[in-house]
Amino acid sequence: MPLRDRRQEYSWPKSAMTDVNLSTEKKDYGRDEVVAANLEFRIVGGVREAFNPDVWTVAWEDFDKLHRLRIYASVGALRPAGITKTLGKVEKVVRKAKFYWSRDPDLPYRIWAMIIPEDGGPPKLPLNVEDAKSKMYDIVKRFEFPAGKLGPGTHKLVGTAEAKWGRLSYIEKGGVSGKSSLVVIKIE
Repeated sequence: MPLRDRRQEYSWPKSAMTDVNLSTEKKDYGRDEVVAANLEFRIVGGVREAFNPDVWTVAWEDFDKLHRLRIYASVGALRPAGITKTLGKVEKVVRKAKFYWSRDPDLPYRIWAMIIPEDGGPPKLPLNVEDAKSKMYDIVKRFEFPAGKLGPGTHKLVGTAEAKWGRLSYIEKGGVSGKSSLVVIKIE
């Protein structure tokens, strides 16, 4: 018996990337220091709304038990003529959500999600649905690079991010991308 195509039963809004923010620990650096920058972003819309226990149950029954989110991110220095010099890059990391049959009496749902982080750490068990969405779709990437790589003077940094997911029984494949506003740092 073929699997039923349930994507037609759902009408999710368009997915988007919001709150793309690049921040550095400080604004002034010496040439021998290391610049540490955090790139934060959130994925909202259809893919986030589809991440709920009712959909997990249907997906689990359809043997669609794994949701993969591929993440790409980079930080660069903006040069004249709009050219960006890449300072740090995340080529491709995968964050996963695995749906499983929970026997935990404290959880209100029988099918639950565990979040498997991209760094290979232990799976994270969310406490509630909002915590699961946050652990899956709120992302922070840290970049470190030597200040000497930029040279003395004032520099404008920008962060770019992209996330993609594959086709599942409840949502079509898709992707979102975004760019942060400029952050100005000074190298002495």
